[in-house]
Amino acid sequence: MMLRYALRSVRARKAGFLGAFLALMCAAALITACGTLLDTGLRGTIRTERYAASPVVVSADQNVHRTTVKHKKGKTKVKRKAKAIAERAWLPASLESTLARTPGVARVIPELTFFAQPLTPAGVSIGTGGRTAYGHAWDSAALTPYRLVTGSAPQAATDLVIDRDLAERSRLRPGDRLTVQSTQAPRSYRITGIAVPATAVRHQTSLFFSTAEARRLAGHPGQVTAFGVLPAKGTNTAQLRQAVVAALHGTSAPHPDTIASHVGIPALPDSTAPHDTTAQLSATAQVTTGDARGPVEFLDAATARIRLVSMGGAMGGTSLLVAILVVVGTFALSVQQRHRELALLRAVAATSGQIRGLLGREALIVGAVAGVAGALLGLPLGAWLYDRFVALGAVPATLQHTTGVVPPLAALAATVFGAWAAARVASRRISRISPAQALAEAGGESGAGAEPGAAAQPVVGLGTDPGAGAGAGAEPGPAPGIEAAAEPRVRANLEATRPKDPRPTRPRIKHSRPTRPHSTQGRSARPRPTRILAGLVLLALGVTLVTLLSTLRTEPASTPVTFLAVVVLSTSVALLGPLLVRAATLVVGGALRRTGPCGRLAVANVRGNATRMASVVTPLTLLIGMTCTVLFVQPTLGDAARAQVREGVRADWVVASRGPGVPAEAARQLSAPHDVVTEVVRTTVRVGLDKYAAQGVTPAGLTRTWDPDVTAGSLGHLTEHTAAVSELAADQLHLRPGSTLKLTLGDGTPATLTVVAVYARGLGFGDLTLAHDLVARHVDNPLASSVLVSTTRTQTQLATTLREFPGVQILAPAAADSLQAQRQQANAEVNYLAMGLVLAFTAIAVVNTLAMSVAERVREFALLRLAGATRRQVLRMLRTEALSVLLLATALGSGIALAVLTAFSVGMTGRAAPSVTHLVYLTVIAVAGTLALVATALPGRVALRVRAVTVATATE
Repeated sequence: MMLRYALRSVRARKAGFLGAFLALMCAAALITACGTLLDTGLRGTIRTERYAASPVVVSADQNVHRTTVKHKKGKTKVKRKAKAIAERAWLPASLESTLARTPGVARVIPELTFFAQPLTPAGVSIGTGGRTAYGHAWDSAALTPYRLVTGSAPQAATDLVIDRDLAERSRLRPGDRLTVQSTQAPRSYRITGIAVPATAVRHQTSLFFSTAEARRLAGHPGQVTAFGVLPAKGTNTAQLRQAVVAALHGTSAPHPDTIASHVGIPALPDSTAPHDTTAQLSATAQVTTGDARGPVEFLDAATARIRLVSMGGAMGGTSLLVAILVVVGTFALSVQQRHRELALLRAVAATSGQIRGLLGREALIVGAVAGVAGALLGLPLGAWLYDRFVALGAVPATLQHTTGVVPPLAALAATVFGAWAAARVASRRISRISPAQALAEAGGESGAGAEPGAAAQPVVGLGTDPGAGAGAGAEPGPAPGIEAAAEPRVRANLEATRPKDPRPTRPRIKHSRPTRPHSTQGRSARPRPTRILAGLVLLALGVTLVTLLSTLRTEPASTPVTFLAVVVLSTSVALLGPLLVRAATLVVGGALRRTGPCGRLAVANVRGNATRMASVVTPLTLLIGMTCTVLFVQPTLGDAARAQVREGVRADWVVASRGPGVPAEAARQLSAPHDVVTEVVRTTVRVGLDKYAAQGVTPAGLTRTWDPDVTAGSLGHLTEHTAAVSELAADQLHLRPGSTLKLTLGDGTPATLTVVAVYARGLGFGDLTLAHDLVARHVDNPLASSVLVSTTRTQTQLATTLREFPGVQILAPAAADSLQAQRQQANAEVNYLAMGLVLAFTAIAVVNTLAMSVAERVREFALLRLAGATRRQVLRMLRTEALSVLLLATALGSGIALAVLTAFSVGMTGRAAPSVTHLVYLTVIAVAGTLALVATALPGRVALRVRAVTVATATE
């Protein structure tokens, strides 16, 4: 029966439920979109292209492993963990003979893969349609396979075969010359042929060199990227895989610190493979088939899985918290608007459980409809978000977008449960108070907004019944006939519960009667102790999170705490909102009253309807606080890093490249007596399973070009067997000069080094500094990201020296800093996009809440107009109220953002100096103000279109 009543109530109050429907639908769409990103990271397919004709691929394991064995109460627990390395791991070429002798193997094709960027004569990368360009030996063309359509295979060191896509884009043909920048100095090659793949290759451009030239450019003598294994006639893929595994098993003893772990998609039966180690590299060989070959080919896509799971989880978690806060506030406002209807139901003997059941079922109906609509909208939204991440380079296109049924179903479940929970929270008070008190509160609100000093002004309707008003087309009260049927019983209940007063009564004007302590506005002035207590608890939790944030010194740890602190503090504002609104009114009320009658009416409304105003302040506070945090977190970190770089670079000139990097040959040509040239190569290493940013620098004369602010030890002892560490890394790893540091280089090679120095400027230069030659041998791109030059030569002289290297430019340190700022801004766009949807949802919630708040006041506006107020005065009053709410929300949101950003700055940079751009901040406030004014003015104008007499005489 309650379900039938709920359905009839929803049908009769469609406009009243519109605000809750919009909030829930947007929440479901946002959760679905984030869920599809998470699903893509977990289950997204990485299809092979290069290895399409090789059913079995043998490659090196791309993980660092750690095994923990615990003995407790006679039981042994073994825990294995693995983390991906940053560069490509290589296999010994000697495994080819072992594989060739394996039964069922027809042919073993060694593969060499290295970056090879085609350049224009000016040194600018040739457009490849968004594809990454890789170099290979022509002998491995059969792995796809590629076949020549014109020309001949490369024979000499300067011969080159390109794919047809590159030839068509660049209008190249056999006989033309093409400059290629690979791991060595750029070189001009003669195009001898054009090849096409037998299967579609959409995500990479292939350049084929002679075997000797490919080995030179790969830079790993005696090693290969992978082996493609082709089956003999009559051998299927499963049999071939088993034979290869058996052949590799036991070829060498495993490294004591590693456990074999497959990098692939465990859900696919053909992707599982045992892993053994090779003595030459102490690495694990892995055998893959099917779709598991994709991660072997596209390492960036395999790494992007982890990044996408992290981004999707962070966005989804933040979205869920924001959605809960917004939806609860929306339902609270919706229940407040129906206070009179619910009071009448209580007066006609509806029990507390029936009221909660009615509101809960209404919420389930609205939540189900909104959840379905939002989930359907979230699917294309998630696809658009994935496309934007691909366009920004955060996710490679080789990781295919996956859309399953789990994200929309999870969003639907979260929306339905969130709606039901929000309705239960919002209905707690109205379902618990006595029937007489409920009706007294619903009917005693008309004069609640009056206050001394405003008596001379028309105060009729300042505190009108929330359930009595509605927007244009909205129902003014409960379902038709419910109040008329309830009146006789209501009067009987009131007479039975009203205390008898023996004193003679005197006639009083009802609308100027002082507010009763148990009225709605009294409730706003003095919130329930449980609400205040909950608000204080959340405030204390927010302060704790801010304090914790000031101690976190790594970005992965501090980022989630940053946004969680904003949401928690905004939730405390929601609970303490009525008190904050009344306190703010005391501060600014005097100034507003001096603006005239409209100002006095606005102050009376804000004070008398503190609960309603608090529901408007909350999303505005969240919008301002979250937006400022999102916009200024990255600049705070980036500006601090760039400041350390500016202070630490002592070089006269910085050599940079418009291409993939500065070749080592360029640095050698710059070397001269009395000059110092420092090459800088960047990578990521693992210490245990923890990831650290590292750089390789040329040790000779290092202190003339670079000053990382050494606090212990000396850089003079930096060699291939030593390392310098930042203070953060020294604290985390308990290191000091003379300590032993065991790490895993980018390609999985273990190294044991001695710490010789500790420095302070780790944010700008990375946590570990190693010798250049050590790092360059173990990275995919050994080209220098920059070269620091200390010299007396001029910029023109240096440019003349490097004229043979296209794309290389000589910059002053200040110009190099500007270039770094541009790259920093480009990287920040990914974070802006990641949180942009959350901010958009919050902005929609602001507009939705403000529109609902204004739409409920139709009767109040009508009474004001009947009392002599013009339409312009009513609109001016609404604008004053909106500006008052905006001022309070700006103060609270800015305070929350400032506290969080300051704590973030202290933890990450060691200084309480968040980077805030004043123009950007003012733009945020202007946008929030525009939303507030528009969302107030438009519903207000619509409400004022109805004749005042018609509204005032309508049955409540």
